[in-house]
Amino acid sequence: MQKPSILFTGIFGAFAVSLGAMVLIPHSQLSSLQPQVQWDEGANSPSDVYPQKRTVVGRDVYVAEGCFYCHTQQVRDPQYGPDMERGWGSRRTVARDYLYDDVPLLGSQRLGPDLANFGATMKVTQKDGTEKTVSTWRNEHEDDTKKPAGRNAQWIYKHLFNPRTIFSDSKCPPYPFLFEKKEIGEKPSPNAVKFDGKFEYVPTHEAERLAHYLLSLDRTHELKEAPTVIKPKEAKK
Repeated sequence: MQKPSILFTGIFGAFAVSLGAMVLIPHSQLSSLQPQVQWDEGANSPSDVYPQKRTVVGRDVYVAEGCFYCHTQQVRDPQYGPDMERGWGSRRTVARDYLYDDVPLLGSQRLGPDLANFGATMKVTQKDGTEKTVSTWRNEHEDDTKKPAGRNAQWIYKHLFNPRTIFSDSKCPPYPFLFEKKEIGEKPSPNAVKFDGKFEYVPTHEAERLAHYLLSLDRTHELKEAPTVIKPKEAKK
């Protein structure tokens, strides 16, 4: 009788330790997290920093097409990898960044670049004194002139339709079914990615929402537990 009781005690103890370490302690540490908004930076509400509701349709497309299989959305601390040096973000991502995500799309491998801050932007003052908004996310060395640095919706559409027209060695599959073949009207569509005689290929509603979602990804606002490590710079071509 003694051996079964010892075995039972051991099993119960292992379960209790696992439950405490993997569930109860993390829950106690994270359940009280609240959005941190820098009001002095122009944010009027948490939704300005955590725009989950405005991009939920595009997020669903991102998941449905399996983008999270090849792309992560987590910037590592400099001691664990050169993510920030690559231009993927100005600080590490932390639990507070995913407060409004039903299921955080952290990803598990990187066949493509990290997208946690794909839509990150900043305002710069031009020579004439006016301000413009520029992209700060990049996936190449800042001095690389061969690849485009600033990404916008039109760039995303071209990449979705046929990635290898942009990067000849791209491993990303094409998504032509996210585009619709239409007859060209009085003027070609500004978002058309290909022309075929009297027809053009334009993004569908799903492609537009996916682009909107990607351009909304910006987790560069400074947090108390994750201060800015690298000052953002314009992603120049």
